[in-house]
Amino acid sequence: MQCTTCGRKLKDKKSIDCGYGPVCYEKHLRALEELEKIQVMIDEVIERDAV
Repeated sequence: MQCTTCGRKLKDKKSIDCGYGPVCYEKHLRALEELEKIQVMIDEVIERDAV
């Protein structure tokens, strides 16, 4: 099995199960957190404009 992001071979069972190596997984989580922040901002704008 290879890392979804960088293509390196995954050796650890936890990494194989999630599809990412530890470094790429941390980067993936940070990217998801940033997307959540953006989504909150968009929701706030939509809510504000609806009033």
